[in-house]
Amino acid sequence: MVGVAHVWNSTANDATETYVSRLAVVPEQRGRGLAQALLVAAFAAGRERGATSSSLSTDSRTGALGLYERVGMRPDSTWLHRAVALTGPTDG
Repeated sequence: MVGVAHVWNSTANDATETYVSRLAVVPEQRGRGLAQALLVAAFAAGRERGATSSSLSTDSRTGALGLYERVGMRPDSTWLHRAVALTGPTDG
C-alpha cells in the first residue's frame, strides 16, 4: 500500500457531504499525483452516494493546501491554533 484516504458521507438538514478525515501517501511515493487521484476518486464515490459537497480540515503548515486547491477545493474558514506551555507546582 502506498496511499490511503479515510472518507465518509454524512447527512444533515437533507444535504449529504463527503468528508475526508485522513489522506496519506508514503514519503517515497509523493509527488506522483497519488494523493490527488485518491481525492478525485473519493469525491466521485461520494457523489455516487448522493453527496453534493465535499470538505476536509487541514493544517496549512503541512503544505497540502495547494493539493486541495488543485482538485477544486477552496478554504471557507480559517482557524488559528494557539498553545501555551503551563507549568505547575513542583514537588519539593
